[in-house]
Amino acid sequence: MARFNGLGMHMGNLSRLSGARTRSISPENFTGEKGGGGRATDGTGAQAARDLGLGWKISPSIVIAPGETRELANIDGAGAIQHIWMTPTGHWRSSILRPYW
Repeated sequence: MARFNGLGMHMGNLSRLSGARTRSISPENFTGEKGGGGRATDGTGAQAARDLGLGWKISPSIVIAPGETRELANIDGAGAIQHIWMTPTGHWRSSILRPYW
């Protein structure tokens, strides 16, 4: 049997183990560093979460101004993107996502 690579997760293979390493890239952890989330002290949610303190995710988003370009992730090595979550506001049809690899 071929080794399970961790892709194509569903209830039928939920119990299978893989050697895959996972990362969660977010506005609080652009590099996907292990334990990198929950370290922000400033961000879009800082005012609402001011009393929570360090360790809570207080910067769940970034604001990208019209005409601005942002690098959302820059990761070395092989991998697979299994999920992208975006919540555009305004004229979302004008938003452009350019993946390169």
